[in-house]
Amino acid sequence: MPARSFVLPAASLLTGGLAVLVYVQDSDLVVLREHLNHPFALGALACLLMGAAAIGLPWRWLRVLIGVLAGLGAGVALFGGLLALAFASTEEAGFVDGPAPYRIRLQQSQAGLGPDTVMWLSVRRDGGLLSREWDLGCFNDDNPDDAFDSVQWTGPGSVEIRVADGRTFPVPLDPASGRPRTTVTLNCSP
Repeated sequence: MPARSFVLPAASLLTGGLAVLVYVQDSDLVVLREHLNHPFALGALACLLMGAAAIGLPWRWLRVLIGVLAGLGAGVALFGGLLALAFASTEEAGFVDGPAPYRIRLQQSQAGLGPDTVMWLSVRRDGGLLSREWDLGCFNDDNPDDAFDSVQWTGPGSVEIRVADGRTFPVPLDPASGRPRTTVTLNCSP
């Protein structure tokens, strides 16, 4: 058997493995988080690559079986991706600049099917391809008192988050990495 006949099955297995890895393991590297964090699309691609690899098989029944399974798998992955996109999509709400190279990223999304809005905060340390981002907090306005109000830098290694009723949550950052030592979560599911 020529080595070229193993390229598509190997590519399919690698893509499928990457899809599973991205789905179960969250990275703090911004490049991976923003550009490779598409497990459903990678899963669909893995299924399509496996279907294309089946075309070269000598047994017709095996080609048909693998083709049907690959088509079903790609359909399930795309449907799952559409559901995840519908219920978990976030939009940018801005950045709060801090001491270089840090800044806070604000994102918001809808909480399920209701009118509630969830605000997600994260700390980003800019560094080109090695930029990192860590979760800072999550605030659901299901209870109006717990709605996110503002965030500000209180020093080079500390952030203060304020909610609608005036409560404040100080969050210290690790001086070496910039990673938050604690996170704040109000009415957000884990």
